[in-house]
Amino acid sequence: MIKFLRFIFFILLLPAQFLIAQHKGFKIPDTLKTKTVDYVIDRLDENEDDEILDSLYANAFLYKAKRAGNLDNLIRAYNVMMHKSPKESWLRYCDSMLSVAARSKQDKLIGTAYLTRGIVYNSLKQQTKALDDYLLADKFIAKTEDLYLRHKAKFSIALVKYNLGYYHEAIALLRECEAYFKINEPGLPHLRTLHALSLCYIKTKEYALVTNMIDIGYRESIDMEELKTIPYFKNAEGRNEFFKENYVVAIEKLQQSLPQIIKFEDFITVSSTYYFIGRSYWALGEKEKAVPFFKKVDELFRQEKFIKDEVLEAYDLLAQYYEDKGNTAEQLKYLTGLLKAETFVSKNFRYLSENMHREYDLKKIKDSTEELKRHLFFRDKLDLIFGIIFLLVCIVLGFIICKQYQRRKLRRQKFKGVISHKDRTALPIVSKDKIVDGDQIIKPEIIEAVSKKLEKFEEGDAFLDQDFNLNKMAAIVDCNTRYTSRIICETRKKKYIEYIDDLRIDYIVNRLKTDSKYRNYTIKALTEEAGFKSPQKFKEAFKKNTELNPVYFIRELKKQSQTKN
Repeated sequence: MIKFLRFIFFILLLPAQFLIAQHKGFKIPDTLKTKTVDYVIDRLDENEDDEILDSLYANAFLYKAKRAGNLDNLIRAYNVMMHKSPKESWLRYCDSMLSVAARSKQDKLIGTAYLTRGIVYNSLKQQTKALDDYLLADKFIAKTEDLYLRHKAKFSIALVKYNLGYYHEAIALLRECEAYFKINEPGLPHLRTLHALSLCYIKTKEYALVTNMIDIGYRESIDMEELKTIPYFKNAEGRNEFFKENYVVAIEKLQQSLPQIIKFEDFITVSSTYYFIGRSYWALGEKEKAVPFFKKVDELFRQEKFIKDEVLEAYDLLAQYYEDKGNTAEQLKYLTGLLKAETFVSKNFRYLSENMHREYDLKKIKDSTEELKRHLFFRDKLDLIFGIIFLLVCIVLGFIICKQYQRRKLRRQKFKGVISHKDRTALPIVSKDKIVDGDQIIKPEIIEAVSKKLEKFEEGDAFLDQDFNLNKMAAIVDCNTRYTSRIICETRKKKYIEYIDDLRIDYIVNRLKTDSKYRNYTIKALTEEAGFKSPQKFKEAFKKNTELNPVYFIRELKKQSQTKN
């Protein structure tokens, strides 16, 4: 489920006209009434580019989840519907998810629901409510064994600590997240953590570490095809140069990053970027160039009703500028603006600060108190206690090291298994039972004819066409689509989509093994070569087929090639 939720958090919002709020008034088509939930989810994946069909299958998913009473699927369905709805309706879906999660009495589902709502509140600039939900999410998720959710909650709390100015505490949490995401979630989660760390290190004046985080971020953004993160690393690079007093370079980097960040509608980052550009010009003595950027900070505050304390100096400098010009009216205007901004920051971030220490750090205080009590109780047996603790630590460390070794060994074995098989496509299985489609029995001669044509099809490369579908498949084997799908399912023991995906992956695996030039292709290039429509679909199919990440597989192939040479 969590993997599904991660995907949903980053899909693009669809137009509002395709929303049917909370399933009201939706009548499921007769053609979908007898279909399974898995069938509907598969159609969601297939029709994500068709807004009308995508909306239809999303509502069908919610309808079936409600009828089946499967709480896990019901939460997933509400999450899907939320991200296909206008932003103003997100909280209603979050409340529905929380209601279902509460009925489940499962800590994992409840924690996930609170975390989702916290992220939504944060996107709506309601940071006090976001913090409350982050803390509740952390409370429930801490009771589970789900490491991804634990680190996701830590990441959210770390961002709040950064906004409050508790940079070293934020860094401690982010380092834990970075170590986990680097291994288990390379891509967007890891890139966001690297960016957050770079901002924290800027504040602690560890500029060399900032440069290191940014360099890693640039490389991984390109390797993982997450190009939308590059402007943010460029922006962080500009800030780093500002604090190093390289103002000309800072202006260049910040201005390069600005168009894309404006396009993303990330007004908080846009506001601080305007401030740092203006502040750089001010430091260079070019005050006339600085003033328009400071004014943009004020315009964004009046427009969005939100501002961060790091940009408040813009008002002070504007007031100072107009005082020097003798323009009392403008001076008063920006002094009044400063007062409003200061009031906003004081009201909102003081609440965050008080709650952060009262709720989140209270757990640490309680833990420390209990530890002290235990220490005093056993003070006459310190040697024994420390001996037991040392033994437990050794056992735990040994267990962790053993597990890590086993995981690496297992992954290596899977790699060798993929390499050692010349043809990984499953051989046809002749079914001894009759193949039935509905109330009809498919004639044996039809099965035999289709099977032979399938074998010939598998030897070709027609499946590499990105637009290849079941209709084209049926035309190739000279049969109708229903019979074709059933025969593939019975003789290949796979659904049609899985069958085509496996053929494509087997093709690209063979190319990677036999032709070294393919190992230098990007994931996007391999996606197109294999006939997939998106890198995400390619990576999922590759992992399902080989149980390996394509990046890891290519890296091991390169190592193997270097060893032979």
